[in-house]
Amino acid sequence: MPEARIRNTHESQGQMIQSILLVDDENLFHLVFEDACSLLDISLSLESVTSSDVAARMFEGWNDDPTGRPECVFVDLNIIGSSFDGIELIRKINYEYGNGVVVGIISSSNDQVEIDKAKSAGAQFWIVKSDDIEPRLERFKADYETYKDRSGDFRVYNQ
Repeated sequence: MPEARIRNTHESQGQMIQSILLVDDENLFHLVFEDACSLLDISLSLESVTSSDVAARMFEGWNDDPTGRPECVFVDLNIIGSSFDGIELIRKINYEYGNGVVVGIISSSNDQVEIDKAKSAGAQFWIVKSDDIEPRLERFKADYETYKDRSGDFRVYNQ
């Protein structure tokens, strides 16, 4: 079973996301994402898992005890080795164990059909992965409060 990794970033000025869960089967992307979050002071706590099954079990546990439940979840679209994809995980988070968690897709895909499916499942955002992810995460961070209070429209961050 894949292990969860936790990394605490340092606190600084500005609005921080208290805790993030990244669900992505690419270990290399975990490092890229962690570095970008640290550079941009996005989160106080970042946890990474490589399986939608592990993430779903974590959320099931948080139903009984919400201690440690993330404030925001980034989910890869295609999670190899899992029994369901990122869109199904988002549906589960929103309709089975969500309780106000900000959730969206982070994927190398920019396919409009998939984007529409994610939006229908309850995703609040879609971030397209790239070698230069920092500007997209910085724009996401600027919009984060609108996702948290549910006033923000679905947005695709692709530039």
